[in-house]
Parts: sequence; structure tokens; C-alpha cells
Amino acid sequence: MDKTNEGKYLLSIPGINYLSAASLLAELGPFSSYKNGKQLVKMAGTNPIEAESGDKRLGKTPMSKKGRPRLRYSAWSAVIPLFRHNPDFRAWAKRLRERPAHANPLNGKEVVGAALNRLLRLVYALVKKQEFYRSPQIILAVN
Repeated sequence: MDKTNEGKYLLSIPGINYLSAASLLAELGPFSSYKNGKQLVKMAGTNPIEAESGDKRLGKTPMSKKGRPRLRYSAWSAVIPLFRHNPDFRAWAKRLRERPAHANPLNGKEVVGAALNRLLRLVYALVKKQEFYRSPQIILAVN
């Protein structure tokens, strides 16, 4: 992990350990084959889809799960420690859970699904821009 270009950017995220970063990189492959972060989300099968049958619509929006199950598991096992060790992800998840009723608050599994998508897009952005993770609060304080 220390010798790969992508690994050092993933390890800069607080809460991502060597095993999580290695499993994500092994499942994702070379980043040169992706045009945007949405492709990673779609490949993992964590993109939300509309669930309807005829005129009936389900109240919830499930994950498609039409992707790589091992990539989904690797991202899930990386996201759970992020909530504990990364204050940015923790605050973001708290905002999603505690939104007012008219703003569609999310429950626990829905927050984890949204965090999977956020992590995959973040990983793509860090590797493509070749930047290390910076806390959003630090960026706001500088500007």
C-alpha cells in the first residue's frame, strides 16, 4: 500500500486502514479506466433506484445491488469505522438522520448507503486530483 500511488491518498482519509484501502483498490482496479465517481457507485451497485410496479410506488428508494458484491462489502467495511474515527463523516451522517420530517430524514441503513456512495466519490476525487484528504471545516476556515 505504501508503494502504490492510489494507496497514499486513500490512507490520508481518517478512519481508513490498510486493509480497507487495499480491498477497495483491489476491487476497483486502475482509476484510469473511470471517467467520473458515479461510475464507481454504479459498479458497486449502491446507486439508488426507483422501485415501482404499475401505478404503485414503494416509499423507500432501495440500492440497485446490480454491481460487484465484494466491492460493496469492501466499501461497507470501510464506511463503518469512518463513522467512529472521522468527525466529518460523523457530522454529515448526524445531519442526515436529524433532518426535519419534510426534508426526508434517513434511518441507519439508508445513511450507510449514502455514505458508501460518498466514500466512493471521495476516493475517486482524491486519486484523480492526486490530493490528500483535507477536512471541510479547515477549508471553510481558510476561505
